[in-house]
Amino acid sequence: MVAHLCTDEVYNQACLDNTLDRLPSPSGGLTGWNARGVRVRRAMPPLEVLQEWEARQERVRRAWGALGLDARIETSAGPYPLRLEIWHLAREYAIHADDIEVPMTARERQAQLRWRVAFGLFAAHEEGEPVNAEVDRDRVLLGNGKRQYDLDFETFIAYLTNRPQQLNDRGQRSLVRRLVATG
Repeated sequence: MVAHLCTDEVYNQACLDNTLDRLPSPSGGLTGWNARGVRVRRAMPPLEVLQEWEARQERVRRAWGALGLDARIETSAGPYPLRLEIWHLAREYAIHADDIEVPMTARERQAQLRWRVAFGLFAAHEEGEPVNAEVDRDRVLLGNGKRQYDLDFETFIAYLTNRPQQLNDRGQRSLVRRLVATG
């Protein structure tokens, strides 16, 4: 996991330094980029990978802080608002917090789920794949084809991120797989 996050920070540093064109660009786009970064770090001692990630992350956060939230940074998609790039990164960290089951209180979890739903809807629209969904208190009404599905936040997020494996309920995992397949 840390090798993946470290690879993200290499990209973030390149955005700051305007050196995106110097990054290796393996086939497979971002997935290929990530796989390469993880593969390169697999041979390294875990502590060394952790220290690399911490150092890169600190440098990026300090630089972003100096730029301010209203700045625009260079990204692989062109100039992009820093505020939104940070939001994307927060989403990434939340996804991986679920992957490794970071403990949190029920209140913290509900707050996290609420902003992840809001961001997920925003990101889907931004990526040109808007989702037919409406948030109603702590539920999401998802339109998929001619059917409506009433989903809790966790199930909806599993649908948005195509990560049904994060759901404990077998029926919900199966539903998410069907929804993604017919998406």
